[in-house]
Amino acid sequence: MRKRVFMILVVLIIFGIIWVGYSYLSVRGIEHPQYTVLKKHRGYEIREYDAYLAAEVDVEGTQKESLSRGFKLLFDYISGSNEKQVSIKMTAPVLQQGEEKSERIAMTAPVMQEQREESFVVSFMMPSNYTFDTLPVPKGQEVKIVQREKKKAAVLRFAGYATDERIKKKQERLKKYLDENGYQAISSFQLALYNPPWTPPFMRRNEVIYEVK
Repeated sequence: MRKRVFMILVVLIIFGIIWVGYSYLSVRGIEHPQYTVLKKHRGYEIREYDAYLAAEVDVEGTQKESLSRGFKLLFDYISGSNEKQVSIKMTAPVLQQGEEKSERIAMTAPVMQEQREESFVVSFMMPSNYTFDTLPVPKGQEVKIVQREKKKAAVLRFAGYATDERIKKKQERLKKYLDENGYQAISSFQLALYNPPWTPPFMRRNEVIYEVK
């Protein structure tokens, strides 16, 4: 009996090591948005983000539903559901495309979700080696390529699973901190998720964000 329990413990420990190691290696070297920490407060910090290009989709539904659908559309785009741009007709806003080709785009982190009035905008940062001219053109009309301008933001970071209840509590806590410290939020609430679904809770990096004055 003791030997059996011991073997089970050994298997669980080995599985845990593999789980942690694989989760670490799966995000190692992934490009993140560049920022400078301007000020650290109790529980959160003020950052200044550099400008970057992003692919985004506007999705209706609940927070969970829209994140799932938006992630799939964006992942399909970076996985090859795109068309290489050949030329743009300069006399009118008409895109002229030649032979269809697909191109894989490197994964970045985090996946961003921003709440709008009746929908959510889900977005991926595009790798910094791309420009508007060199990014593959998305197929269809759902995925848009946009420029994210330089911004100042308040960010509260937390680990664990980003459940609806936890997200709401962290959002309310950050809003309270901002009110207490005299910051004015000038954007809707944003959620940043840095890790794939299989990552252990204690290794997860999640952030709630408000752009601030």
